Amino acid sequence: MKKKNITILLTEDEPDLREMYTWMLTRAGFKVITAENGEEVKERLKNNYAEIRLILLDVVMPKMDGFDALKKIKRDSRFKNIPVFMLTSLSDPEDREEALSSGAEKYLVKPLLTPKQLLQEIDEMLEKIEK
Repeated sequence: MKKKNITILLTEDEPDLREMYTWMLTRAGFKVITAENGEEVKERLKNNYAEIRLILLDVVMPKMDGFDALKKIKRDSRFKNIPVFMLTSLSDPEDREEALSSGAEKYLVKPLLTPKQLLQEIDEMLEKIEK
């Protein structure tokens, strides 16, 4: 799989985390588009949806949280088939259930996830959708 042709939309409101994940994903060969909140997710998708293959979506963000953003993504026919991974610090089972029942493919808890594990989850999803 040629990662340099694969674009990931990363949504993270915390600047240091956004920079770290962007660096990690870019180093792994992905093209990364970033957004700081749910409102920016809508704009980035509207302008780039044809190239975005995966969305990493934070939950706790200003303007529009990740749950609302996820629901809007899944309601739009242009975006609904793009896999979404919730990438969050929230570990409550109810939050996980809400995300998965709203259409997220994965619910990944940042403090419990190493960068290597995140890349493995991304690779597995991309292999699945490439078939």
